[in-house]
Amino acid sequence: MKHENDIQHRVKKKFFDFTAILKDAGIELSTVEVMDMFEALQYVEFNDKNAFKQTLSSTLIKDYTDLPVFERCFERFFEKKTGDSDNFLDTLIERSIDQLKSHDDQKITDEQMIMLQEQVEKFLDEQPSESLFEKTPEQLLSLFLESLEESSESGGGGLGFMLFSSRGHTSSPGISEEDSDETGDDATLDDDLYQMMLEMLKNRRNEKTIGTEQKKHDEYLLNKFIYQLTPEEIKEMRELIMRFGQKMKNRISLRKKKIKHGSLDVKRTFRSNMQYDSIPFRLFYKDKRIDRPQLIVLCDISSSVNQYSRFMLLLTYTLQSLFSKVRTFAFISNMVEITELFREMDPERALSSIFSDTDFTYGWGSNYGNSFNQFMENYSDSLSHKSTVLVIGDARNNNQDPGMKSFLRIKERSRNLFWLNPDKRHLWDWSDSIATVYKPHCTEMREVNNVIDLADFVDKLFVKK
Repeated sequence: MKHENDIQHRVKKKFFDFTAILKDAGIELSTVEVMDMFEALQYVEFNDKNAFKQTLSSTLIKDYTDLPVFERCFERFFEKKTGDSDNFLDTLIERSIDQLKSHDDQKITDEQMIMLQEQVEKFLDEQPSESLFEKTPEQLLSLFLESLEESSESGGGGLGFMLFSSRGHTSSPGISEEDSDETGDDATLDDDLYQMMLEMLKNRRNEKTIGTEQKKHDEYLLNKFIYQLTPEEIKEMRELIMRFGQKMKNRISLRKKKIKHGSLDVKRTFRSNMQYDSIPFRLFYKDKRIDRPQLIVLCDISSSVNQYSRFMLLLTYTLQSLFSKVRTFAFISNMVEITELFREMDPERALSSIFSDTDFTYGWGSNYGNSFNQFMENYSDSLSHKSTVLVIGDARNNNQDPGMKSFLRIKERSRNLFWLNPDKRHLWDWSDSIATVYKPHCTEMREVNNVIDLADFVDKLFVKK
């Protein structure tokens, strides 16, 4: 009966471990959602892996953009442990039983085995996150054995005393003489016990780092220079941008809601407090209207910025609900409006259409001057004092007319004109780039070559009014 309780405890703990992994991966979970999970699991046939997985995702995941992260964490935590077995829970329980029984050959009691597992868990929890990634399992075990030996010598560690006093005197395998000298570890264990402990620590270390590894990988992609992304990373980035954009949108919306009022309304405050001899017991503030700007995106989609433009358009699409109105234009040598494409199609299909349709890709190289002229000629009605114009491109004009007259008219008829340039700042005057010709007439021209840079720009666009 006690053995069965131990198994139930271990399986239940696996679910808590999994929720901790999701939190490490950047998914927000509340106590209520964890309780919902355990409540729902009572009515699920665990051996039906699909139903089990769906139950976890529906109770724990509230934002659909977190589903890809959930999928990857679930695969590494559950599916790699159980394989493709239809008897999903049975396999999980069998592994738990095997882990509890794995100490039989080492002549360790059940109580001692549970105590050892708890000590491993405590040891890993106390380690800096960097150590879990930088140190090998053998190095971590060396540190763990050292801590057990020290606690046994000081009289406070029954487990350490048991391990080191009941074993033979063979050196712990996997710990080099150099490592032993560094740690001062002269403890001795037999090979079987050492290997069992090493496997236990390795498994727990791998489980504990799943979520953190996923988050670090996402951060690596978001910070990576877009032109350096591999084809496989580009595929990952598409779903990551949607997820990142949604979270960014939620954050900006929350910050705007927190701005409840403007400056103190002095006249109304004193007038309303006349009954208190004008002592301002009640304060009144001027209403602060949070204006959602109208956004106009002018995006260069020529081959030199093709990959960059895809990501920028995708993130702009994700964030468009932050604006009262969004109109999007693409150009190489001719300016074409693509607003309706994003309304009618899935964003990925729309992007494919943009980059394959000859109407959009006409021209052998970028012609900013002609494109700005066409914009003023055909789409000037989109500009107003509420408009924020966002130009996305490297300003490489192939030694053609920059169209400054039209560019200045765009600036004059809009509220703000920002330019996001994927080139490094020191290249803005190099070769055929004329970025510094446009720069003085922009509200700001900013170097933006990864998603984090763009997020920083959008964040400040809404916070600094």
